[in-house]
Amino acid sequence: MVYQNLRTLSSIIDTKFKSDIRVENKHMKYDHLNSTTQLSRLVVAPNRRFLCLENGQPFFWLGDTAWWIWRLNPEFREHYFLQRSRQGFTLVQVHCGYKGSDYAGNRPYVNDQPLQPNEPYWQTIDEIVAQAGAHQLYVALVPMWGQEYGQAFGLDAQAAETFGHWIGSRYQDQSHVLWIVSGEYDAINGFRLPISAEQKRLFNAVARGLHSAHQGRQLMTIHPGVARASSLDFHAESWLDFNMLQSGHMNDCSQYNLPENYELIEADYARLPVKPVLDGEPFYEDTPDGVWSEKTIHRPRADAAAMRRKAYGAVFSGAFGHTYGHNDVYGFFEPAYPGQVIDLPEGPGQRGSWRDSLLAEGAQQMKHLRRLIESRSFFDRVPDDHLLLGDPGKGISRIKATRSAGGTWGMVYVPFGQPVQVDFSRLAGKEFRASWFDPRTGSIQVIGQVQAEDRFVFTPPAAGEDWVLVIDSSG
Repeated sequence: MVYQNLRTLSSIIDTKFKSDIRVENKHMKYDHLNSTTQLSRLVVAPNRRFLCLENGQPFFWLGDTAWWIWRLNPEFREHYFLQRSRQGFTLVQVHCGYKGSDYAGNRPYVNDQPLQPNEPYWQTIDEIVAQAGAHQLYVALVPMWGQEYGQAFGLDAQAAETFGHWIGSRYQDQSHVLWIVSGEYDAINGFRLPISAEQKRLFNAVARGLHSAHQGRQLMTIHPGVARASSLDFHAESWLDFNMLQSGHMNDCSQYNLPENYELIEADYARLPVKPVLDGEPFYEDTPDGVWSEKTIHRPRADAAAMRRKAYGAVFSGAFGHTYGHNDVYGFFEPAYPGQVIDLPEGPGQRGSWRDSLLAEGAQQMKHLRRLIESRSFFDRVPDDHLLLGDPGKGISRIKATRSAGGTWGMVYVPFGQPVQVDFSRLAGKEFRASWFDPRTGSIQVIGQVQAEDRFVFTPPAAGEDWVLVIDSSG
C-alpha cells in the first residue's frame, strides 16, 4: 500500500452503532499502558522457521493492517479490536504516524520534529497498544514510513538512532509489541532500487536505537515496497528476526511481470541464515486489481477467493503466518455521503464503511486457515510441492502442498478445483485417511481410506472453487 492521504473520517456517525458499541465497551477501561494484561513474549522458534511463545507454544501470525487506527476514538477502536479478536486474528499492524492527526486532532510531533513528541498523541498510541493487549492481540508497531524517515531525518543516522531509542523505550515493557522498523522502506528512495548505503544506514540506526531500548526482548522486521522482501537489503542484519514481504495489490502478479507471493516466500525460505518469513501486505479485499500500477480504480476488485489464494499459497510455501487487509479498514474509511467512492490520488477506491467491511467474507474466512494449520503438528511443517504428481501450474492457478517433516500428514491447496494426484512416497505409511477441507466454511468432507499403491485421482467437491486436500497417515 503506497502511503496516501485519505480524507478524514466523516462526522456523520450512525447513532445506533455508537449505542451498540457503548454496550460492548461498558466494562472496558484503559489507563494508557497501565493494563494488567501481559501476553507472553514472542520468540523465534528453535528451528528458525516459525514464531512461538516464550513457553514454546506455537504462534500463528494472523495479522490485520490497522495502519491508521489512531483516527478512531476509544469506543470505535474497542469495536474494531473486539471484532478482529472474535474472528481469530492474533496480531494487528499499526503505523504510529508522522504528519497525520489522531481522532482528537493531536499530531505526533511538535512542528513535525520527531525528537519533540507531542504527549497527547502518544497517549492515544498508548491506549491503542493497551486495548489490543486486552483483547489478546499482539501489535506490530511501525514508527514511520520510508519517505517519512527521509522527511524527518534526511540522512542523519545519529538523530534516527536517538528517535529509535526514544520510541523503543516507551514500549519496551509491552510484551505484546513487535517492531516493523519502517513501512515501505524503499519509499525513501522513491521506490527506486537499490536504496543507497546512506539510506540503509539510516534504517539500521533506527533498528539499533530500538534494540538498545528493548535489549532483544521484542522481535523486529522491516516492510518493503512491491513486490519484494526485506531480505533484499536486510537479511544479514542481526536485528532482523524474520523477513517480511509485500506482494502487492494485484490479483495475478504475473500479469504485471512481478513474482507471486509464494515465489517470494520460496526464495526467502531457501536463504541462509534461516529466518522465518511471511507476506505482511498482499492484495487487500475490495481493492481494484493493480490499482497502483494501472492508476485507475475502475478494475475488478479483490474478492474473498483472492484473499484465500494469497493466504494459503503463502502459508503452504513455508510462511509462518499471513497478514490480511481490507481497502476500507486500513485507513478506517467512512463515506461522507451515500455512494461516495474515493478516487486516486486520494485513495485506491475506498467505498464502504470500515464498520461494515470488518465483516467482509475474506476477513471472516481467515480463521479457517489458522485452525487448519493449528490442527496438525506445527513446528515440523515444511513446504513440499513434490507431494504432487504432475504439473502444479503457475501464477494464481498454482497448486501448493505442505506436509509434516515426518510424513504423518500432508495438505494440498487447489485454487480452482483442479483434480490432483499425490505421491504417497513422500508420506509415512501405506494407508491414509483423506478428506476435503472447505476454506470458505472450515467444514470437512470425508473421502475415506486410500492405499499408497492406488493411483487415486482426488477431485474436489466443486469445480472452479478452492479446496484443501488433507491426508493423514493411518498406518
